Amino acid sequence: MSQHKRNDEFTDATIQPYPPKEPNAESLQAIREGDAFFASEEPGRFDNSADLINAALNAPEM
Repeated sequence: MSQHKRNDEFTDATIQPYPPKEPNAESLQAIREGDAFFASEEPGRFDNSADLINAALNAPEM
């Protein structure tokens, strides 16, 4: 890949503004779901991170 092509990839990137100080509705819902999961003290679907990564690598593409 040429230097010019690599530079174009960087200059075409959109600079994202700082995230808002308050989470949006989707983030709040995810936080509530995570809190509920941890409060339940039930085991998760995967026993360890290796199982999670293997499942992700072997998952069918959507």
